[in-house]
Amino acid sequence: MVAATLVLSGCEAQLKEGAIFRLEDVISGVTDAGGTVHATLNRGAPPAASGGTTVTASGIAVMINGGSSVQTLAGSAAFSRVILAVDGLDGWYDLTLPASAASADVILSASTLASSGTINVRYGVGDAGGVGPQASQSIRFLQVGSGDIQISVSWTDSADVDLHVIDPSGEEIFFGHKTSASGGTLDLDANAACSPNESSPARVFYSNENVVWPIGQAPNGTYKVILDYWSDCGVAQTDWVATVQRQGAAPQIFTGTFAGPSSGVPDDTVTVFTF
Repeated sequence: MVAATLVLSGCEAQLKEGAIFRLEDVISGVTDAGGTVHATLNRGAPPAASGGTTVTASGIAVMINGGSSVQTLAGSAAFSRVILAVDGLDGWYDLTLPASAASADVILSASTLASSGTINVRYGVGDAGGVGPQASQSIRFLQVGSGDIQISVSWTDSADVDLHVIDPSGEEIFFGHKTSASGGTLDLDANAACSPNESSPARVFYSNENVVWPIGQAPNGTYKVILDYWSDCGVAQTDWVATVQRQGAAPQIFTGTFAGPSSGVPDDTVTVFTF
């Protein structure tokens, strides 16, 4: 095995020869835009390019552990297959789309154990006969809390979308009330009032929010997840992905869109669930 370089925690770390770092410990799954078709995880290196379809990848290049994000892949021709790998990590995902298209959205889900840092994701597109040259995308990970319950949302631009969670007692957690008596906390608030979360050396919009109950603290009962389209910030359309992580249950992923001016747009109830 050839030693590789992986960027984590803001610095480059040399991976020791023979060490195995698994893809699923960072990217835990890949699905189509509807979340209905799941990619197959394979060990080893992805297949080499054998076709002519090239691809570009775009989307908010910030993710959080335990969260999900939408990435848009645009091909030079129609494609029905997507492969994904990460530099320095063992394994690759193989996704067959429901229909062939020249552009497709895919949902990347992050492991709750993923660390902060930056990874280099590589995509290839094609069909059952092979895939074309790979395109690279740098994705930065932010570390947030995970526990009994973790509820997160990411969105595709610099709009101000606010995550609200109502706990079983009826107490609402949001940017104006970040911690509940039950132990739930909004530990990441992003794009407040259309402002970037970082301004130097570059403007960075995190476009992710997260509410968490630590291990052993989430009360039993009914929870309600709401998204408030606080401001469109001049963006014509905002696509969002919400993820609900519960101890003992498979993650749930929900998608939706806010379009046009935010004025007058009602809050969007994402889901109601019990724990």
